[in-house]
Amino acid sequence: MKLHLSVTHWYSRIERLDFDEYNEADALNNAVESYRKRTGHYPERILADKIYRNRENLRYCKEKQIVITGPRLGRPPKNDQEDKKQAYSDLCERNTIEGRFGTVKQSYGMGRIKARLKETSVTVIYLSVIVLNLRKRLAVFLWRFFGWPIQVSLLTPFIFE
Repeated sequence: MKLHLSVTHWYSRIERLDFDEYNEADALNNAVESYRKRTGHYPERILADKIYRNRENLRYCKEKQIVITGPRLGRPPKNDQEDKKQAYSDLCERNTIEGRFGTVKQSYGMGRIKARLKETSVTVIYLSVIVLNLRKRLAVFLWRFFGWPIQVSLLTPFIFE
């Protein structure tokens, strides 16, 4: 099973879920267009893995004036400190999506799916992402209305454990 997950304003969204093999880089255009339909504009930046940085996606992002992060194609420059600083900053921000996968797998049961049917597995995956977003929403609610500075990591789930 392959899962294409996007994070916008700290909320996760399943862009594509498929049991057949496909190249993830081909799904970038659909995810960007889905974002545009939801918000009315294109994203300013895309923090993506190396697999998404192919010529077609780079051309697409350039046409839409979207910055896609990651190393340049081809041979790296010899001494480019500015690019290294920007790459490190992008990598730190990119850890958000990787952390989401880890949290959903460890805390919400996506790593332990024992469903036998494809439909049941899909349901468990969607519920895992919904609970992940609800945890964030609860932390924001407690902070805004009660002034409780609760870290999202402290709101550990007990449903799937």
